[in-house]
Amino acid sequence: MGPVPANRLGEFLRARRAAAQPSPDQPPQRKRRTPGLRREEVAARAAISADYYTRLEQGRERHPSPHVLDALAAALELSPTETAYLHDLVTPPPTPRTTPPDERPNEYLALVMTAWTLGPAYIVNRRTDVLAANPLAQQLFARFEHPDNVLRMVFLDPAAPRIWANWDTFARYFAGGVRRLIGPVVDDDPEIVAMLAELSSANPTFAQLWARHEISVPGSVVKRFNDDDLGEISLDFELLTAIDTPDQHLVLHRTLQPQP
Repeated sequence: MGPVPANRLGEFLRARRAAAQPSPDQPPQRKRRTPGLRREEVAARAAISADYYTRLEQGRERHPSPHVLDALAAALELSPTETAYLHDLVTPPPTPRTTPPDERPNEYLALVMTAWTLGPAYIVNRRTDVLAANPLAQQLFARFEHPDNVLRMVFLDPAAPRIWANWDTFARYFAGGVRRLIGPVVDDDPEIVAMLAELSSANPTFAQLWARHEISVPGSVVKRFNDDDLGEISLDFELLTAIDTPDQHLVLHRTLQPQP
């Protein structure tokens, strides 16, 4: 008998149910022992049976219809991004990749990275391995023990909470962003599976954040770093990708001027 497939759909539903809020105009009928909604409340909101919803969470039913998924998304008040992720958990998008991804940086992403002068710029794959970096990014990464992988940089480097002025806020945002980058079928890449296990074992904060299954994390997209000479530096950032290398992302930073 082969290994039991991971219950990604059930894990996601359970995590988002725990994060959902009961209706304020409907007082609870009994004291809640755990946060979030009860299974029967989600089922009622989605107009499905509580037994069917329970089977979805437990992995005994893994093929709900698109209509049911949309109803669950509405019941759990998921964002459009979370709703798309929910659908992908049931029907992952087709991927043309049949061989390991090319780790050579995409030519045009590299050209943009090299020409970028407004702040650090670097290219990562979906495992957040750093494939290339401009001089400003190299200077930033040199401060960390794990300069070749951003996930390890953020969650395994003991200096990270000191260097990142808003580490707590960014760590939550980053965990959700990485889950989006990796996609719903994390088991396809043994290196990703091993890295997530390593991070979860070494850093309880990462394990807790990853277990939330957050995709859309609210808050402004700003990184704030403590610099020994310049003080606190704020950077906003954006990710770009190319059609030919969808698993590679160019991360562009722009230095924000302090407000008067």
